Amino acid sequence: MSQVSRRKFLVTAGASAVGSVLLKGCLGNPPTDNAGTGTVPTTTSPAVVPAANINPADAPETTKVKLGYIPIVESAPLIIAKEKGFFAKYGMTEVDVSKQANWGSARDNVEIGAAGGGIDGGQWQMPMPYLISEGKITKGNAKIPMYVLAQLNTQGNGIAVASKHKGKIGLKLDGTKSLFDQLKSTNAQFTAAYTFPGSNQDFWIRYWFAAGGIDPDADVKLLTVPAAQTVANMKTGTMDAFSTGDP
Repeated sequence: MSQVSRRKFLVTAGASAVGSVLLKGCLGNPPTDNAGTGTVPTTTSPAVVPAANINPADAPETTKVKLGYIPIVESAPLIIAKEKGFFAKYGMTEVDVSKQANWGSARDNVEIGAAGGGIDGGQWQMPMPYLISEGKITKGNAKIPMYVLAQLNTQGNGIAVASKHKGKIGLKLDGTKSLFDQLKSTNAQFTAAYTFPGSNQDFWIRYWFAAGGIDPDADVKLLTVPAAQTVANMKTGTMDAFSTGDP
């Protein structure tokens, strides 16, 4: 099966945002029905733009690919490229940009591949492509080659803390160990979330705690929560903080 080269795919994306764009090693033709895969295909038609005058030697190796995204800021390159017709302009006329329920679903769908109802690649947070390539987070530890086509940015994420902790918990946690101990002793242990185990957001929130003398494995409770659910959980009071991307 054909592979999409780094240079040729970058031409089709033509945008910058936060995160990375990755593709599975082999590309399959996406089926028309992706029921049960946790994906929601886009239904809008892309803008019609004149086709670029591409030398046949520079034409994409494939015209068809299925890319997944999570609806946060770093998905912008894929969505814009689809809606503005950039994929089609540069010869990729059958691109499906498909919303994923969460990072776990995206991981599962890239394991399946587009030919089986999943996806070929898309927007990911680091270092998921390396974990997938090494079989660290796949079923049966299967190693699935992933290619990083664009490391777009390494910023744009943050840690949010519930307003009830304003004035008590801030950027620096030095001297707050007693507060965390008190919360834990009163059955109100500080609860924080990240979007996927082993992701950069997991690393950041653990580092934030540890740098202030708070043991992330003992002094607080850490949860895996999809980005779309973080705000709702903060509103209901089931979480005290979270680490994720904009918005």
